[in-house]
Order: sequence, then C-alpha cells, then structure tokens
Amino acid sequence: MNETSVLWEETIHGGAAWSHVLKRGTALRITDLQGGANVGAVFYNFECPAERYNMPDTLKAQHVARLAKGFVLYSDMGRILCSIIEDTVGWHDPIGGTSSAKLVDAKYGLLATQEHRNDCHKNGHDTFLIELGKWGLGPRDLVANVNFFSRVDVAQDGGMSFAKGTPKPAITSGFARR
Repeated sequence: MNETSVLWEETIHGGAAWSHVLKRGTALRITDLQGGANVGAVFYNFECPAERYNMPDTLKAQHVARLAKGFVLYSDMGRILCSIIEDTVGWHDPIGGTSSAKLVDAKYGLLATQEHRNDCHKNGHDTFLIELGKWGLGPRDLVANVNFFSRVDVAQDGGMSFAKGTPKPAITSGFARR
C-alpha cells in the first residue's frame, strides 16, 4: 500500500459511520491519527450479501482470539473475505462486540438528538443498522464485528478485560480483498 496508489482519502470523525465496497484486489488503510480510536467494522460479500464475516470460524481456523497482520477474515461459507496485510498495532479485537443503546445510556446518560444534535451519545449497534440500511440490509443481517485499534485480553478462566491506553497515534492497518 504505497502512497502513489491512494485512490481515495477521507477523514471520519469520532462517532461517525462510513461504509464502502472494497473491490477485489484493492486495499483499505485505516489510520488512528490521535490514538485511542476504536473502529468497529462488519464485512459482507457485496456480490452476495448473504455471505458475511464469521467470527467463530475466523478465530478457530487460525487458533487465535485476536487479529493482526497476516490473519484473514473468513466468511460463513468458509472463504476468505479479506486479509490484514499491514498492521502496526499487533492486536485487534474480534470478540468484544459493539455497544447498544442500553449500555451507552447507562454509562453516559440519555442525550436526545433533538436537544444535543451531534453531541448526543451514539451506539455501535444502531450505527451499524443505519449503514446496513443503505445497502438494503436490516437487523437480521447484522453480524459480529471487529474492533480495530482495540485490545481485549482473555484470561485462562475465560474472563475478558479491555486493555486501556492502547494504541498510540498514527497506527495503521491494511485490509485487502481477495
């Protein structure tokens, strides 16, 4: 992924949503400019949206509980949807899931969009559903997500804990569609 091959560049602000069709043979680079970002992502085969990212198969096939450079994301049909081809983080969370309205309201309080406009607290679940709707998909199509730039540690007893303070600014990851 050299700079001469950049076809599109866009800055996505915190809490915003974005979706794109990644064509076969192209790559997507996500950069955390300030540190502390979390990019929740879901993956589908554009030609056949019924084929989508499968978290259990991705982890089982590679004997991991994290994603990093060299790992692939498998579909529910056993095919590789994309590969992580560059990564300076060394750890991305595929098991922590996304936030819900109930979790966000409990943690931050309820802020109505009508009163607070863009300062209201958004949740990942509803944001994913909005983006899915743009592609003709709905709630039953929502699958497990990957949290890029986030680390969740799994203890021997199966307990999970979020690793705070990671990562540092200007960390990049590259994803190539096969």
